[in-house]
Amino acid sequence: MKLQAVLFDFDMTLIDTSQALLHNVNMIARAFSRPECSREQLLQVIGYNTRDFWTALLGDNRPEYGAYYLEHCIPIEAQRMFPAAGAVDCVEVLRSAGMKVGCASNRIGPMRVIRLMKLEGLMDCVTGADDVEHAKPAPDVLLKAASLLDAAPERTLYIGDTPIDAQAANAAGMKCVCVTTSNASETLEAAGAWRVIPDLTGLVPLLRAEGMI
Repeated sequence: MKLQAVLFDFDMTLIDTSQALLHNVNMIARAFSRPECSREQLLQVIGYNTRDFWTALLGDNRPEYGAYYLEHCIPIEAQRMFPAAGAVDCVEVLRSAGMKVGCASNRIGPMRVIRLMKLEGLMDCVTGADDVEHAKPAPDVLLKAASLLDAAPERTLYIGDTPIDAQAANAAGMKCVCVTTSNASETLEAAGAWRVIPDLTGLVPLLRAEGMI
């Protein structure tokens, strides 16, 4: 079946945010005398909603963490973010093939960073956790994006990097391709990923081989 739309997760799928997130979390940890975390610990919780993210890494979910993030981290975090391997070329090829392309993320306000990285023109829609009632693994943010693109869920593909992404896609009635930027292929397959690839350089060849574009 030919696709109508392809949706991308934000963190570690469309954008490599690992350096920025690690820097942010450890800035906050030092400010509030919490233990610092490693990159490996961070990658285990990529994709969590904000409450669960703070709790997993800092031990609780104080309102002060969010306030500190807004004041001290947001102004500098974009300099530690960059498009994931193959991301820009992949999106450009999909758009040239007639696909609608969007971003559907558990991040609050993902459009801010997409604009800073000058990727806004490549996205037909951008939805975040603040646009829906329930964050992933609920399907809400994916279904919201598909609706904005006027795309049927069964003809929409979701690209992610975590078990939460695969679970959300399955709940939305979408196939999910996962990249192994934060989780092992076995973990992603067990969560219900339809296909697993190392990074986005492999997405277009996969979809062409499957007759989906």
